[in-house]
Amino acid sequence: MMFAFKPLARVAVQLGDRLKRPRKATAAELEQIRRRMGEQVLDCELKTARRVRSQLEGARTAMQLWLLRSEIYQAVADQFGQPEAQRRVDRLAPLFAGLLPVRG
Repeated sequence: MMFAFKPLARVAVQLGDRLKRPRKATAAELEQIRRRMGEQVLDCELKTARRVRSQLEGARTAMQLWLLRSEIYQAVADQFGQPEAQRRVDRLAPLFAGLLPVRG
């Protein structure tokens, strides 16, 4: 009798794994995220802001954009301090909802 449940359990696990996987961001979503991330460095030194915006333009996935938060943090922290940098980077997190792998 136990063997009858194994295929059902396997399907349930596969479905759960599929639901945990991030969805692929649309081009419009990526562009919105790029724009919002670029806004975080608008008041930074021009050379720094250009470098960060260039990196943002080169990012092709949500994960690549997510990893560029560290560049934004550094640019803002250098000019305005760590608390301001953290505040700006924290504002970006909701933009990535459902686009990144779930930790677990």
